[in-house]
Amino acid sequence: MEVIPGIESYLPVPDREAVGITYTMEKLGVVGYSKAIIQTFLQAEKAAKSNANILIEGESGTGKEVFAQAIHALSRRNFGPFVKINCAEIPEMLLESELFGYEKGAFTGAQKRKIGKFELANQGTIFLDEISEMSLSLQAKMLRVIEDKTISRVGGLETIPVDVRVIAATNRKLWQYVKEGKFREDLYYRLNVVSLSLPPLRQRREDIPLLMNHFLHLYQQEEGVRIREIDPQVVKIFLQYEWSGNVRQLENAIHHAIIMTTDDVISIEDIPQQLLQQERIQEESSHKPLVQKEDLVITSMDLDELEKQQIIRALDSAHWRISRAAQLLGIHRNTLTQKMKRLGIK
Repeated sequence: MEVIPGIESYLPVPDREAVGITYTMEKLGVVGYSKAIIQTFLQAEKAAKSNANILIEGESGTGKEVFAQAIHALSRRNFGPFVKINCAEIPEMLLESELFGYEKGAFTGAQKRKIGKFELANQGTIFLDEISEMSLSLQAKMLRVIEDKTISRVGGLETIPVDVRVIAATNRKLWQYVKEGKFREDLYYRLNVVSLSLPPLRQRREDIPLLMNHFLHLYQQEEGVRIREIDPQVVKIFLQYEWSGNVRQLENAIHHAIIMTTDDVISIEDIPQQLLQQERIQEESSHKPLVQKEDLVITSMDLDELEKQQIIRALDSAHWRISRAAQLLGIHRNTLTQKMKRLGIK
């Protein structure tokens, strides 16, 4: 994939052995060169060759569904369906019928038979996202399905055999839920034959430029635009940001920037303000506090005047070009604009 100018100097150089692995990963939607993500993928690849149920744990946005799809694609079940369901999005009363289906007349509004997700996934894989949100009563039924490899539709008497591999995922520490009595221990062990723990983005920062490049290509095609370049300062901000929402948050930030840019260059003005907010907090926290010692008193008014003079000197040197002045001061353009407004510099 072509590298967008502005990113190339931040891309890691993988060793020879890693190149083949990362090529396979990228084909399956897993983007990264870091040791953390490669090691996790190799574990997933080994697990995929078995028929065991798998539990994937990781923070929101780390790519649990992507890994589940990759495991299915690498497995002997890849000829069969991959069926997914989010246990947190469906009300408890409806989740059972979504999973196992229902017969006509099973409840008000059930005008015809519905096939559930487990039947649809027969000879394939079912992905149960946010499994920790499943009620204890439904967990008991899930346990029977996994042990007996059969399901019964809601309102039906027929026992239906199903051959399904279960991949469950959660952004919680599921064992903690077991200890708190919120999740059945016997079901936990049935799901957790093989476990994968996905690293958060802050533990694989070297993958950020590669992910940026990947999503830039993805969304410029989706939005029908061409991005010629990205400001290296944007890459620096992305590398320093904490990314509590992980890869999903980074993806959204790139999509936002592509939508907001007015030309074919992604600049600081185009990225979400929350990314700049962290930068401003870091800048402010690095400033020394006001000093008061014997007859020496430095007030905020004095500091404001000193800052104002410093900014004006930088603007003069840059012929009042704000972007250039910001570079001279070592701050972002948005930060300089706000300081100018606060200090009354026009």
